Amino acid sequence: MLDPFKLLGVDKDASPEEIKRAYYKLAKKYHPDHLPEGVKETYIEHFLRLTWAYKLLIDKKRRESYLRDIALGEFEHEVEKQRREAREKLFKEGLIIIRNNPVRAEKYLKMAYMLDKTNPLFMSYYGLVLVFLNKVKDGVELMEKALQKDNNIIELHLNLAEGLISAGRIKEAKGYLKRASRIDRKNSRLLKLLEKMKRR
Repeated sequence: MLDPFKLLGVDKDASPEEIKRAYYKLAKKYHPDHLPEGVKETYIEHFLRLTWAYKLLIDKKRRESYLRDIALGEFEHEVEKQRREAREKLFKEGLIIIRNNPVRAEKYLKMAYMLDKTNPLFMSYYGLVLVFLNKVKDGVELMEKALQKDNNIIELHLNLAEGLISAGRIKEAKGYLKRASRIDRKNSRLLKLLEKMKRR
């Protein structure tokens, strides 16, 4: 987004006189009538931006409206930061209790996923908890979808493998463990799952 203050080189609290002075100085320099033929086209866009900035800032009501919109935009960034922190907190809470209390974990992981359906980790862990709650088909589908988004994250392979192991689908789980070992064969969770498979 264009910043009219930067375009004119004035502060946000600049007086109308300062805005006029800055604009006229730049207008003399960039006005198409003052430029040689070869460079007119190059600078006409810049001159139009300067004129837009001047008209916006010289009009008190338009300037106040613009500043209000900017303030709201900055506020929106703060709101998004709070949303991100809330998603991450819900996700972490769910992870802590996923194996000991899957019913409660599902609530946290579902909320984290609902707040950001594009995050493959949120999607995958929500899928895993669904499998733990015997909603195997839905859980596996979600974990597969997460893996399609990014197959370089070892946790996504391990979640799917663990979910399949707990659903008794050992043969399928082996394939995901094999892929996970290509990413990091010394991963502690991978080693635990391989050990678990040997005992079955």
